[in-house]
Amino acid sequence: MRSLSFVFLAVYSTLFASAASTYSKRQSYLQQNGPAAEALNNQYASLTADSPCTEGQDACIQGQFGHCYQGRYLTYSCPDNWACAAIPNEWSVGTSTTCDSISDINWRNQQAGISKRAVETLQTRDIAQLKANGPAAKVLNQQYATLTTSSSCNDGDVACVQGQFAHCYQSRYLTYSCPTDWTCQALPNEHSNGTTTTCDYGPDAQWRLTEAGAL
Repeated sequence: MRSLSFVFLAVYSTLFASAASTYSKRQSYLQQNGPAAEALNNQYASLTADSPCTEGQDACIQGQFGHCYQGRYLTYSCPDNWACAAIPNEWSVGTSTTCDSISDINWRNQQAGISKRAVETLQTRDIAQLKANGPAAKVLNQQYATLTTSSSCNDGDVACVQGQFAHCYQSRYLTYSCPTDWTCQALPNEHSNGTTTTCDYGPDAQWRLTEAGAL
């Protein structure tokens, strides 16, 4: 019995040490990437849709996500209760500019040790609203599964095309990759009717779609 207890304790200690090491590495990346994220957010605060930009560049433009195409920013609104920000990566060197939930932005900034951004107060999650919007999200995701960059579209449409976020401009889809560990999905809104197509952190997208019965 003593031998079994010793083995259990040894295995538990190894798992605990591994988890602690993983968390430490994750926090180390956030702290390393924090200053770069803060500098980008300070730059974004002065941008407008008419600001000059480099082809393919992403930014936050007056609260909206902006992607540079043919020398100008194309913008789209973030989901309800989300904000656009340059966020420090958790598992790699660098930053990602994207729409993200307010709670995740605040958590990352806190862990990175950088100043808080002015974002709205997080609202309580509304499961009933998620369920009401679930069927529409499911239908959209099924449609997105059939799309390619050559699919026809109307200017201003957004979609997920082969795993990437896509925005229709001049009757063709322009795509950009989601951040690491994120996925493009049509998500059921939590605090209003309808859906939002965007990149989302994998576990959060899974949680929303599961709660909404949209998988």
